[in-house]
Amino acid sequence: MRIVRVLVPAFAALIGLSSILTAYAGSLIQLSSDPFTNSTSQHRTEVEPDTFAFGSTIVSAFQVGRFFNGGASDIGFATSTNGGKTFTSGFLTGITNNTTPAGAYFRASDPSVAFDAMHGFWIISYLGINAQGTAPVDLLVSTSKDGLAWKGPFPVNTDGHFNDKNWTVCDNTATSPFYGNCYTEFDDNTLSDLEQMSTSSDGGLTWGPSLATGQHLHGIGGQPL
Repeated sequence: MRIVRVLVPAFAALIGLSSILTAYAGSLIQLSSDPFTNSTSQHRTEVEPDTFAFGSTIVSAFQVGRFFNGGASDIGFATSTNGGKTFTSGFLTGITNNTTPAGAYFRASDPSVAFDAMHGFWIISYLGINAQGTAPVDLLVSTSKDGLAWKGPFPVNTDGHFNDKNWTVCDNTATSPFYGNCYTEFDDNTLSDLEQMSTSSDGGLTWGPSLATGQHLHGIGGQPL
């Protein structure tokens, strides 16, 4: 099958930390570009995207400015509210010291996107990492009503361990007894990759205790379904 590739010029106007791009049928477009300049990262890099769609809204999240030994300068997002015809991109603030307002962390990593239909919140979970890339690695989320204006970070797990490989989903089945619950699973590297999960019932603003499986399973990169 013939694929047409179109390079979008880099003159898309930046408004604060946001830009708007238009997608055309049959074309590939660049949704975002690394704006950071810290010397510790490999720049012009945006990696490990995760994308979720609900209705006509599509939200992608990704690492921006990948560090040589793990993590990134920040977490970026690209959101469409019209089924992918146009996208608005930007960068989460308040996580790392590379953004304005600055956050407490030096790196961020592993974004995962979910939508809570009951409460109407988009959720991006990610890791907040120190300068050395070692423990503690905190598990955090940012939330949004429209996928464009984000608040956070809100803590999921800040127990001082090396938490890793988070993944977030929400129960959006209206007839489910757990409708409106969102789950973030991760593995605790400090505890030999013990698989754990935390639950939110308010759109990601607060999270319950991190619980292991009944069998206390260990692994890397578990995904709740």
